Amino acid sequence: MSTNDAYNERMQLRWPIDDVVAFAKRHAITHGLLCLDPNNLDLATIVPFSLFPSPYSYSHLKFIWSIQTAYNRLYNRISLDDETLEKALKPVIPIDNFIERLWKIHHTSTRRQPIQLDIYRNDYMLDTKVNKMRQVEFNTISSAFAGLTAIVADLHKAILRHAIDNCCIRELTMDNQQEKSSSIDLILPNDALKKSAEAMIKAFELYNNVNASILFIIVPDERNICDQNALIDAVQKLKPTIRVHLKTFEQLTDELLLDENNFNIYLKSSRDEIAIVYYRAGYIPEHYINEKCWYVREQIEQSRAIKCPTVRSQLAGCKIVQEYLTHENIIEKYIHDENISKNIRSTFAPMFTFDNLETRQKNINLLRENPHDFVLKPNREGGGNNKYDDEILNLIEKQENRLNYYIAMEKILPPKCTTCLIKPNGKHLLHVECINEIGIYGTMVTNVDTNEEYINEVAGYLVRTKTTDTNEGGVATGYSVLDCLDVSENNNELSRIFSEKS
Repeated sequence: MSTNDAYNERMQLRWPIDDVVAFAKRHAITHGLLCLDPNNLDLATIVPFSLFPSPYSYSHLKFIWSIQTAYNRLYNRISLDDETLEKALKPVIPIDNFIERLWKIHHTSTRRQPIQLDIYRNDYMLDTKVNKMRQVEFNTISSAFAGLTAIVADLHKAILRHAIDNCCIRELTMDNQQEKSSSIDLILPNDALKKSAEAMIKAFELYNNVNASILFIIVPDERNICDQNALIDAVQKLKPTIRVHLKTFEQLTDELLLDENNFNIYLKSSRDEIAIVYYRAGYIPEHYINEKCWYVREQIEQSRAIKCPTVRSQLAGCKIVQEYLTHENIIEKYIHDENISKNIRSTFAPMFTFDNLETRQKNINLLRENPHDFVLKPNREGGGNNKYDDEILNLIEKQENRLNYYIAMEKILPPKCTTCLIKPNGKHLLHVECINEIGIYGTMVTNVDTNEEYINEVAGYLVRTKTTDTNEGGVATGYSVLDCLDVSENNNELSRIFSEKS
């Protein structure tokens, strides 16, 4: 009898799929996999999730895990290198008002705080064309869902044990040597939340004022409060005396005070000194609703507070910087180990820009002839900004001059799997063909004056899954669901099991 035959005999679905979905929703609600309802912010609803973990290659996951600390160091050093940043951003600073404003703040601000805190997320897809992990983007600001991703792993474990007879689950770490087995292999624990909290606490301690506070800057009518509050809870669980404030830019226009004698910042109402400013807003122009909001950002950058991220670190996360890193000898300037730099380069998808007059027309013709092979990406975060397929042709024909706002990246062709997507209000999609995007969290706490690295860690992972006909990938914007991974070699067996009683 083959291994798969034995596996099929041992594991069978115990309940009808509707009963399993009902159990999963109850478990998700009970354990805080929630966001606010967009139509009524006094009500909570489930964050979309997959009913069972998606199959994935353990070796590919371990590879991107193994290079994350090098990626952390790379982006940290780029953020501190004005020459590289300026060369990378030079094509967009004159034409993109948002990038220009951030660059101006950076250049007119004096760094008064040597401690730098960064919480990164490095997003990938497996490209079946080359059988390599390809980087989608590197997030340096508002790297969301560290507070929820561990809940999904535990949710899947609970669902599998509830729904499958003779369920066999192995919990693996990234240090395990995988052996052939008929089990379901989950990567546990997922420490993204804990590691993010530890990095924040280390930075707080280095600020050296136990009576100071942490400030979260959030968007108005924030829906993703459970994710954000999970980080607050994790910080206060480890360090109960730390106070945390949540404010919007608009609120801070009246409440933030910069002491121009010592360059500390305070909240006027409480007179709390702010040790760390953690941005969950500020990554798109719409977050700065007036000049007063921009002035708040300037004051914070001028202050002694530790910023997560600094303006320069935010700029390092721009798509055009991602493209610039593919140029010859750029990453080697910062990563001196030849094997590590080669591994990082192996994750780069082919990319190009449109600012070079010698190659511009060639690149436009390539897009025109192969619009389905590329995606156009602007220097924006938050989802819904990319151009695909006919949108690319329309841009070329009607607004060719706007191509300079974008980089072109060769499309990644990820493997497909079949799963069930559980969404609010019963809008579930059962047994649909999907693809996965994997995010690896990284944390860094450094002293930029001494080059000391207090923390440089790979923190955890995020899985977002979407249907194959969906281009964008944001969970908060409704395109994707949160997921976990089954890294066993029993490819798509869970899909077969969960389709038994549908």
